[in-house]
Amino acid sequence: MRFLERFRSLPITDLVFFFLVSSLVWNLHRYVEPVPTSIFYPSFLLQFSLGFFPQLYQRKWGRVWTSASAITMVRLPFLSGIPMAGSYQLVGLFLGSILGIWVRETLLVLLGRNETALPKQSEQIITDWMIRNPTGKSNLPIWYATYFGFLFFILCLTILCFLRYQGFGIFTGLGIQEFLYYPSLSSREAMGLSCKILIPTTLVILYFFSEERSMPTPSKDSLSEQIRFGLFLGLGLNLFFMTIQSLWSLEFFSEGTHLSVSAGRTTGLFQDSGSASWILPVLGFLWVKKLTHVWRMSKERFSLVLAVFFFLLITWLGIKQGKAFWIIWGLTTSIWLVHFSTDLWIISNRTKLLTRIGLYVFLPVLGCLLMYGISLVPKEWDLVVLANRFILFLKSFPTNPSLAFQHLDLVRFELIRFANLGIQNSLWLGNGVGAFPLGILSLSRSGVETAIQFVDFPPTFYHWILYDLGILGSLVFLFYIGIFLWERGHWKQTILLLLPFLFGVQIQNADGAFVCFYLILLGEKGTGFSPSFDKYRKTIWFSPLLLILSLGLPLNYSLFDSQNYLALGMGSEYRKNELKEYQIAYTLPPKSPNFEYEFHGKHWEWKLVDSNAQRSGRIFLETNSKSSLVEIYFLNGERQRIKQELFAETKSGYVWSGDAPKGASYIRIHSRSKLEFRLPKSQFDGLGRIQF
Repeated sequence: MRFLERFRSLPITDLVFFFLVSSLVWNLHRYVEPVPTSIFYPSFLLQFSLGFFPQLYQRKWGRVWTSASAITMVRLPFLSGIPMAGSYQLVGLFLGSILGIWVRETLLVLLGRNETALPKQSEQIITDWMIRNPTGKSNLPIWYATYFGFLFFILCLTILCFLRYQGFGIFTGLGIQEFLYYPSLSSREAMGLSCKILIPTTLVILYFFSEERSMPTPSKDSLSEQIRFGLFLGLGLNLFFMTIQSLWSLEFFSEGTHLSVSAGRTTGLFQDSGSASWILPVLGFLWVKKLTHVWRMSKERFSLVLAVFFFLLITWLGIKQGKAFWIIWGLTTSIWLVHFSTDLWIISNRTKLLTRIGLYVFLPVLGCLLMYGISLVPKEWDLVVLANRFILFLKSFPTNPSLAFQHLDLVRFELIRFANLGIQNSLWLGNGVGAFPLGILSLSRSGVETAIQFVDFPPTFYHWILYDLGILGSLVFLFYIGIFLWERGHWKQTILLLLPFLFGVQIQNADGAFVCFYLILLGEKGTGFSPSFDKYRKTIWFSPLLLILSLGLPLNYSLFDSQNYLALGMGSEYRKNELKEYQIAYTLPPKSPNFEYEFHGKHWEWKLVDSNAQRSGRIFLETNSKSSLVEIYFLNGERQRIKQELFAETKSGYVWSGDAPKGASYIRIHSRSKLEFRLPKSQFDGLGRIQF
């Protein structure tokens, strides 16, 4: 009976919610990246183990391992000699951590951790485990949490993304079809570009949500400190590998960093030099700041020596980093040194304020002189290149500002120009999540001729959010960020995000998403609820109003934005106006020597040719698969069924022969079981219409 009472006290709503969301993310990831299981699971299971077992063992060390792994494991398959299998999203790590959290909480409840008496001393292992993990349960309903609204918005964006790239076939009985989005890009691959942002963002938010829902007290202090400790541990590992790369070889542990090594940049264990160039100075600044704080509180010189050592080490490692590092590191350390030195040596508040103002005025002048001196160094370091470009920028800006920005960064200038045009074309609703890389891949490039030779995301976070979500979507996104900031009282903390967000879409990789959302959702101090938010939370009307806004804003945005996808058509007419031909919906294109299309699934629709001479004959589905029923439907222009017949089974597939009825415009093939069959390229005309 006691077990049944414990079972009733389980957080059933939480368990169901996190299981469903995790399952959706898992299925989405496997759909957009169908990596063979023999390649995918070794990396996935290793990540999963490093997330699941530490969380199961103890809440504290689970957080430490997860946060440390988030910035050290993104290139795990490359480092182990296995081809890339989506590891940059760390699906295994976060799903393992989330599952470990809720398995731990479930076992604690079922074993009676909430009861007064602990197990007997003879069961010392279980007793110690329960002492290490006091149970926690939030009294706030899950749908009143600010995380819930954010996840709902991401769900709406995912559905809109699905409709944009997959069409409405799932609503018309066709299921999820593999369309051709561009001549050399399938709809699945196009959707994968969007999921590079959607998947890591969802997983990181879901992980933080799980941690806070399982907290034993309302305080967020221990959660923030333990995750920050894990980040510092991961930073130390990255500094170690960066030092080896700088002293020995850039190619040491650098597999999978794309163009980073060829550009001469150290990456450590980060995703690439783009991640390293902003995560390194941000975490490095927090670590040096933490050490100096310990020194001021304890007066132990060892902490001060460590702070100076790591400041010099990070500065030296920054020689082989990109421009983002030096801008972030220079600004943050300069501002911090001004505040630190004035706090240390000036007592009077008035004198301190005047001194800071004078130093802030002097800093830009000092920065310009420093850049001029660096530009004279006869080296090919990125810092020297940045200094030379900065000098050209200063010389050209008074007469030609556009040319000046091109001197500063030509590629970024071209990306900004391309992004600005896309923003103007779809100002209010945006172009859809992940649309920017597709715009670059487009043959027309929206009428913009650029020198960009690679696929990339927008150059700044602000261009990304406006290009992809438009003004309305950006307001919804910023609404959730504002609620989080108000709830936790972290207004000052977000200053750390202003600089990283100026340098690209940092949430596209798991390491960047984890650091960004840690700073926003938890913050360095982890103060929990702000007094003003907590006061409103206790009222009757506030939480329901917040829930209505959290659900209503994304739904209204989705309602308006979904109208854009209705014009794309459905079935074989999907994107016909853009592609100038009907969709054949094949999985694999024709290849020599047989030149056959390969189809996978249960449902297909094709447009019929208009010529009567080519509407009579046979269709042979060459396959080794078996299905108890394969049917062919003939549909009119309104997609109403006017005839239905069966395929006959043969030794090597299924065959149908006959005439298309008068008035038939489309044919559909339905299979009771999943089929993998082939049709010759000659079965379709130049416009993608089927002919007999």
